[in-house]
Amino acid sequence: MAKGQMGGDFSQGYNQTIDQEVLDVVIPQSVERGPTQDDFTSQAWPKSNEFHPTIPNDTRVRPRLGMSPDLDDPQSQVSFNLPGVGPLRQQWEQNRAVNITPILPDLQANIVRDWYMNQPEDWWDRIIYPDPDFDYDKSAIENPGYYHMYNAKAGDPSIERRLQHARDINNNKGFSYTYRRTGDPTDNYLHPYLKLFQSDVFKNYLSQITGYDNLEYSDAHTFVSNYGPGDYNGPHTDGDNGRIAFVYHLSKDWLPQYGGLFMRMDWDWKTVNKVIVPPFNTLSVFDTTWQGKQGAPHLVSEVAQGCNNRRISYTGWYL
Repeated sequence: MAKGQMGGDFSQGYNQTIDQEVLDVVIPQSVERGPTQDDFTSQAWPKSNEFHPTIPNDTRVRPRLGMSPDLDDPQSQVSFNLPGVGPLRQQWEQNRAVNITPILPDLQANIVRDWYMNQPEDWWDRIIYPDPDFDYDKSAIENPGYYHMYNAKAGDPSIERRLQHARDINNNKGFSYTYRRTGDPTDNYLHPYLKLFQSDVFKNYLSQITGYDNLEYSDAHTFVSNYGPGDYNGPHTDGDNGRIAFVYHLSKDWLPQYGGLFMRMDWDWKTVNKVIVPPFNTLSVFDTTWQGKQGAPHLVSEVAQGCNNRRISYTGWYL
């Protein structure tokens, strides 16, 4: 894919049920195999300040996200078809990224989308990073495994001050973000249809596309995000969150001028090598290793002021 080329080159391969696809497709020996999940348990991740010294190392890598909802729902079963593996595997081998569409049948995809779109504002957590009132240096010494982002509740009088601080950090080439997302895992935030992503059949399907065997799903590595006007996620890598990252897009009729674009960059933190305008009912999958280094620099651009749509997606990682 050429530098700056827009994503969305969806495969037009044949369709059959995922059970047929998994049984019928044999991955040839020529497909490159990635590292196993054991390679990620104690690996030291590369420091990025040699590429972008104005951004501290500890802000470059997003940590593991502690969310573990109980999703045992007897109504979660749904029949579905997925595109054939062959063309998708070719896209992956070329770009280390692929868009898979459709994921759910149109009816179910719209049900999921509407369910999240109709949640009240106070159902979502407003997260802001960094927190100007938190001592990150002290925390790094006393509690190095802890990652702090401010969770603003409706009516919090400090929100504007905190948002301005985050934007100042972003303008000075530091890492910051603000958007809405699902919060406490006990709230059962995941729509039952999205249990598809946990299934062994679907994990095997992704293994055949990516060459990564024995992919492992964890509730602790997923959440649903909701970007509205002014929301963004600054340049960062996903570090050791997993071997592949995924974003299931639930926004309809999203246009480039709305912002909220996913951009993957080279390690100069400037050259954009892939852009995705959120396509409805499409799963974007990315390798967390890029250009021979662990981590793939990326961002979500700011959603335009006045945009009356919402950029909603289900995001996570497979170990």
